[in-house]
Amino acid sequence: MGIKLKPQNERFFDYFEDSAEAICEAAHILKAFFENQGDPAMNLDRINEVEHHGDRIYVKTIERINSSFITPFDREDILKLAQELNRVLDHIQGTMEKVVIYKAGRPKEKFVLEMVNVLEEAAEEIKTAVVCLRDIRDNHQDIIESCEKIRAFEHDGDDLYRAGIARLFEKTDNVVEIIKWKEIYEHLETTLDYCESVSNVIKGVAVKYV
Repeated sequence: MGIKLKPQNERFFDYFEDSAEAICEAAHILKAFFENQGDPAMNLDRINEVEHHGDRIYVKTIERINSSFITPFDREDILKLAQELNRVLDHIQGTMEKVVIYKAGRPKEKFVLEMVNVLEEAAEEIKTAVVCLRDIRDNHQDIIESCEKIRAFEHDGDDLYRAGIARLFEKTDNVVEIIKWKEIYEHLETTLDYCESVSNVIKGVAVKYV
Protein backbone atom coordinates (compact mmCIF):
# COMPACT_ATOMS: atom_id res chain seq x y z
CA MET A 1 0.00 0.00 0.00
CA GLY A 2 1.47 3.31 -1.07
CA ILE A 3 2.00 6.26 1.24
CA LYS A 4 -0.24 9.22 0.47
CA LEU A 5 1.81 12.38 0.72
CA LYS A 6 0.21 15.64 1.72
CA PRO A 7 0.05 18.10 -1.22
CA GLN A 8 2.61 20.85 -0.79
CA ASN A 9 0.09 23.64 -1.29
CA GLU A 10 -1.91 22.29 1.69
CA ARG A 11 0.88 23.58 3.90
CA PHE A 12 -0.39 27.13 3.40
CA PHE A 13 -3.57 26.19 5.26
CA ASP A 14 -1.45 24.67 8.04
CA TYR A 15 0.43 27.96 8.35
CA PHE A 16 -2.78 30.02 8.38
CA GLU A 17 -4.29 27.80 11.06
CA ASP A 18 -1.11 27.88 13.15
CA SER A 19 -1.10 31.69 12.93
CA ALA A 20 -4.75 31.89 13.95
CA GLU A 21 -4.10 29.54 16.87
CA ALA A 22 -1.19 31.74 17.98
CA ILE A 23 -3.48 34.79 17.90
CA CYS A 24 -6.01 32.95 20.08
CA GLU A 25 -3.31 31.88 22.54
CA ALA A 26 -1.91 35.40 22.85
CA ALA A 27 -5.38 36.90 23.30
CA HIS A 28 -6.14 34.33 26.01
CA ILE A 29 -2.93 35.20 27.89
CA LEU A 30 -3.76 38.92 27.67
CA LYS A 31 -7.29 38.35 28.92
CA ALA A 32 -6.12 36.14 31.79
CA PHE A 33 -3.66 38.84 32.84
CA PHE A 34 -6.29 41.57 32.98
CA GLU A 35 -8.69 39.26 34.82
CA ASN A 36 -6.25 37.93 37.41
CA GLN A 37 -3.46 40.55 37.44
CA GLY A 38 -0.55 38.14 37.52
CA ASP A 39 3.09 39.10 37.01
CA PRO A 40 3.14 41.50 34.01
CA ALA A 41 6.70 40.63 32.98
CA MET A 42 6.00 36.89 33.11
CA ASN A 43 2.89 37.30 30.97
CA LEU A 44 4.84 39.42 28.49
CA ASP A 45 7.44 36.65 28.26
CA ARG A 46 4.68 34.15 27.49
CA ILE A 47 3.20 36.34 24.78
CA ASN A 48 6.68 37.03 23.38
CA GLU A 49 7.16 33.28 22.91
CA VAL A 50 3.86 33.05 21.02
CA GLU A 51 4.73 36.10 18.95
CA HIS A 52 8.14 34.67 18.02
CA HIS A 53 6.40 31.45 16.97
CA GLY A 54 4.06 33.54 14.81
CA ASP A 55 7.04 35.27 13.18
CA ARG A 56 8.53 31.89 12.30
CA ILE A 57 5.24 30.81 10.71
CA TYR A 58 5.19 34.03 8.69
CA VAL A 59 8.74 33.42 7.42
CA LYS A 60 7.83 29.85 6.45
CA THR A 61 4.79 31.16 4.57
CA ILE A 62 6.92 33.59 2.57
CA GLU A 63 9.43 30.86 1.80
CA ARG A 64 6.62 28.56 0.66
CA ILE A 65 5.18 31.26 -1.61
CA ASN A 66 8.59 31.72 -3.25
CA SER A 67 9.17 28.00 -3.74
CA SER A 68 5.70 26.82 -4.79
CA PHE A 69 4.72 26.40 -8.42
CA ILE A 70 1.04 25.87 -7.51
CA THR A 71 -0.75 27.73 -4.70
CA PRO A 72 -4.32 27.24 -3.42
CA PHE A 73 -5.19 30.82 -4.36
CA ASP A 74 -3.41 33.94 -5.61
CA ARG A 75 0.02 34.55 -4.14
CA GLU A 76 -0.94 38.16 -3.41
CA ASP A 77 -3.90 36.98 -1.31
CA ILE A 78 -1.76 34.43 0.53
CA LEU A 79 0.84 37.07 1.31
CA LYS A 80 -1.77 39.62 2.42
CA LEU A 81 -3.49 37.14 4.72
CA ALA A 82 -0.18 36.06 6.27
CA GLN A 83 0.76 39.71 6.83
CA GLU A 84 -2.55 40.64 8.43
CA LEU A 85 -2.55 37.60 10.73
CA ASN A 86 0.97 38.42 11.84
CA ARG A 87 0.05 42.05 12.42
CA VAL A 88 -2.78 41.09 14.81
CA LEU A 89 -0.39 38.92 16.81
CA ASP A 90 2.24 41.68 16.89
CA HIS A 91 -0.29 44.15 18.28
CA ILE A 92 -1.51 41.81 21.00
CA GLN A 93 2.11 41.49 22.07
CA GLY A 94 2.47 45.27 21.83
CA THR A 95 -0.48 45.81 24.17
CA MET A 96 1.08 43.63 26.86
CA GLU A 97 4.42 45.33 26.27
CA LYS A 98 2.89 48.75 26.92
CA VAL A 99 1.38 47.52 30.20
CA VAL A 100 4.86 46.43 31.31
CA ILE A 101 6.77 49.48 30.05
CA TYR A 102 4.29 51.92 31.58
CA LYS A 103 3.89 49.93 34.81
CA ALA A 104 0.19 50.49 34.25
CA GLY A 105 -1.08 48.21 37.02
CA ARG A 106 -4.73 47.26 37.34
CA PRO A 107 -7.26 49.09 35.14
CA LYS A 108 -9.71 51.10 37.22
CA GLU A 109 -12.55 50.81 34.71
CA LYS A 110 -14.29 47.82 33.13
CA PHE A 111 -13.82 48.92 29.53
CA VAL A 112 -10.27 47.59 29.09
CA LEU A 113 -11.24 44.07 30.12
CA GLU A 114 -14.38 44.26 27.99
CA MET A 115 -12.26 45.24 24.98
CA VAL A 116 -9.93 42.30 25.66
CA ASN A 117 -12.96 40.00 25.87
CA VAL A 118 -14.11 41.26 22.47
CA LEU A 119 -10.59 40.75 21.11
CA GLU A 120 -10.59 37.15 22.32
CA GLU A 121 -13.95 36.54 20.62
CA ALA A 122 -12.67 38.10 17.40
CA ALA A 123 -9.57 35.88 17.58
CA GLU A 124 -11.69 32.75 17.93
CA GLU A 125 -13.80 33.80 14.96
CA ILE A 126 -10.66 34.38 12.90
CA LYS A 127 -9.63 30.81 13.67
CA THR A 128 -13.07 29.55 12.60
CA ALA A 129 -12.89 31.44 9.31
CA VAL A 130 -9.32 30.32 8.60
CA VAL A 131 -10.15 26.65 9.15
CA CYS A 132 -13.01 26.99 6.66
CA LEU A 133 -10.59 28.15 3.95
CA ARG A 134 -9.53 24.56 3.27
CA ASP A 135 -12.80 24.10 1.39
CA ILE A 136 -13.88 27.56 0.27
CA ARG A 137 -16.78 26.48 -1.91
CA ASP A 138 -18.49 24.24 0.64
CA ASN A 139 -17.76 26.62 3.51
CA HIS A 140 -18.45 29.84 1.64
CA GLN A 141 -21.44 30.92 3.71
CA ASP A 142 -19.76 30.01 7.00
CA ILE A 143 -16.73 32.09 6.03
CA ILE A 144 -18.89 35.11 5.17
CA GLU A 145 -20.77 34.80 8.46
CA SER A 146 -17.53 34.59 10.45
CA CYS A 147 -16.20 37.67 8.67
CA GLU A 148 -19.37 39.59 9.51
CA LYS A 149 -19.04 38.57 13.17
CA ILE A 150 -15.44 39.83 13.23
CA ARG A 151 -16.59 43.11 11.74
CA ALA A 152 -19.27 43.38 14.45
CA PHE A 153 -16.66 42.72 17.14
CA GLU A 154 -14.55 45.54 15.74
CA HIS A 155 -17.54 47.87 15.99
CA ASP A 156 -18.14 46.73 19.59
CA GLY A 157 -14.50 47.53 20.28
CA ASP A 158 -14.93 51.03 18.86
CA ASP A 159 -17.87 51.65 21.19
CA LEU A 160 -15.92 50.38 24.20
CA TYR A 161 -12.90 52.45 23.20
CA ARG A 162 -14.94 55.65 23.06
CA ALA A 163 -16.65 54.90 26.37
CA GLY A 164 -13.35 54.02 28.02
CA ILE A 165 -11.56 57.16 26.82
CA ALA A 166 -14.48 59.34 27.92
CA ARG A 167 -14.47 57.76 31.40
CA LEU A 168 -10.68 58.05 31.59
CA PHE A 169 -10.74 61.81 31.09
CA GLU A 170 -13.78 62.19 33.31
CA LYS A 171 -12.55 60.20 36.31
CA THR A 172 -8.73 60.43 36.21
CA ASP A 173 -6.92 63.47 37.54
CA ASN A 174 -3.40 62.11 37.10
CA VAL A 175 -2.15 63.19 33.68
CA VAL A 176 0.46 60.41 33.55
CA GLU A 177 -2.21 57.78 34.19
CA ILE A 178 -4.34 59.28 31.43
CA ILE A 179 -1.44 59.06 28.96
CA LYS A 180 -0.67 55.44 29.94
CA TRP A 181 -4.19 54.11 29.64
CA LYS A 182 -5.05 56.18 26.58
CA GLU A 183 -2.21 54.47 24.69
CA ILE A 184 -3.28 51.03 25.92
CA TYR A 185 -6.87 51.71 24.81
CA GLU A 186 -5.63 52.90 21.43
CA HIS A 187 -3.45 49.84 20.96
CA LEU A 188 -6.35 47.51 21.73
CA GLU A 189 -8.61 49.42 19.35
CA THR A 190 -5.99 49.19 16.60
CA THR A 191 -5.61 45.46 17.21
CA LEU A 192 -9.34 45.02 16.64
CA ASP A 193 -9.03 47.11 13.46
CA TYR A 194 -6.44 44.62 12.25
CA CYS A 195 -8.79 41.74 13.10
CA GLU A 196 -11.27 43.34 10.74
CA SER A 197 -8.52 43.65 8.12
CA VAL A 198 -7.99 39.89 8.40
CA SER A 199 -11.70 39.32 7.88
CA ASN A 200 -11.68 41.59 4.82
CA VAL A 201 -8.90 39.55 3.21
CA ILE A 202 -10.63 36.26 4.01
CA LYS A 203 -13.96 37.53 2.72
CA GLY A 204 -12.29 38.74 -0.48
CA VAL A 205 -10.77 35.30 -1.03
CA ALA A 206 -14.12 33.61 -0.36
CA VAL A 207 -15.91 35.84 -2.87
CA LYS A 208 -13.18 35.41 -5.49
CA TYR A 209 -13.03 31.61 -5.34
CA VAL A 210 -16.63 30.59 -4.68
